[in-house]
Amino acid sequence: MNFRTDLAVERQEVFKKINNIQKDIPGIESSEKEISNTIHVYKVKIKDHQGEEAIQKPIGNYVTIDVKKMKNIADEEKEKIAFTISSELQELIKGLVSKKDEILVVGLGNLYSTPDSLRTKSNSENRCNKAHI
Repeated sequence: MNFRTDLAVERQEVFKKINNIQKDIPGIESSEKEISNTIHVYKVKIKDHQGEEAIQKPIGNYVTIDVKKMKNIADEEKEKIAFTISSELQELIKGLVSKKDEILVVGLGNLYSTPDSLRTKSNSENRCNKAHI
């Protein structure tokens, strides 16, 4: 199967639709959590070779944090976004790195969010926040 996306959650959806699967794909566990009307967290865990073959992604944990209407979001919602990102990163790296290790976090860019930051350009000029992991 040839996918037009690199996101594990989208690959899983396409595979399920094409193969008319209602439940989890064998070798893959997934979950979805709604943080608010604008923030959704999708997790895909590829557990074995069967899961790898299905959606053509290596064994591992994949997290997508989807934020709708980012351009006009309130400050309170921005705080929820930051907390969600921090929490998910903590969960992903727990046990893999020590508190003194450095890690690189890369944001996927679009029209309103540059790929080298976790906020829009206008917001990053006004203030700089560090996520404590």
